[in-house]
Amino acid sequence: MIVISEDIAETLGVLLGDGCVFQYGPPGDQISGITFTAHESEFSYYRDFVKPTIEDGFNVHGRLFLGGDHTTRYRIYSKRLVTLLVGLGIPCGKRVDASIPEAVRRSRTVVPFIRGLYHAEGSIYRRYSKLYRGHARVYSNLLVIQIRMKLKTLMTQVGQELRKLGILTNRLTEKEGVYTLRVTSQDMIEKFLEIIQPRFKSTPHPTRL
Repeated sequence: MIVISEDIAETLGVLLGDGCVFQYGPPGDQISGITFTAHESEFSYYRDFVKPTIEDGFNVHGRLFLGGDHTTRYRIYSKRLVTLLVGLGIPCGKRVDASIPEAVRRSRTVVPFIRGLYHAEGSIYRRYSKLYRGHARVYSNLLVIQIRMKLKTLMTQVGQELRKLGILTNRLTEKEGVYTLRVTSQDMIEKFLEIIQPRFKSTPHPTRL
């Protein structure tokens, strides 16, 4: 039985955002493993945190590299690892939906789990709108935090957990199968950053200005 530390919980959040558990091939000769695909700017996060956390925590070894399309790629082949992750409630194959793993709840590591999910699927940016006469496009001092993904149950649960922490969010919205959860109150954004403590994505990306 794997012990769900805060680092493992954070990595499970990353996995449900940027990762995929795979298993293919004929019975008895299946190829199993996990793969992550992230922005090239996240390479150091994978090198310094995700990779050592998985490899030390699960006693496996994988390959981290930059893909030809300038993405961060991390891949591990391990049937045992897949069995462990599926046992934790991580879906195998194309994900239609997912939930916060019960092991994460029991170990009281929901906050680092949300941190990992935010690293994978979240962003912080300056609020903007269409340009009107005499109306600036960017509100330079107003921020928005958002998490976007297709997993409805997981997104609903994350919103519920944030509210339990006293972080009020906007209503969960859906468009073309993608669910978006936003925090727009400046006080709540400050509280989110204080409680969740993201390792990055804590200030607006300069390209969003």
